[in-house]
Amino acid sequence: MAPRITGRRENDSGGNTHYRIGPSKVVARAEAVRMVEDDKLPGYHTVRVNGVKYLRDNPDKRESDNIDNQPLI
Repeated sequence: MAPRITGRRENDSGGNTHYRIGPSKVVARAEAVRMVEDDKLPGYHTVRVNGVKYLRDNPDKRESDNIDNQPLI
């Protein structure tokens, strides 16, 4: 089964700085972006906001798997 993002950490502005992948692996945003761009984290894509790349869940009919709906860690 492909790894999934199961949590996130935010900065004071609300931007995601870290992501939890699976049950326990926590990676910085830049590493998660590289994983997506290297096809090591399927089901996600990157977007650029104010010059910074962030992850987004690929569109589907479920809101429960959206990154912003994952618990804060």
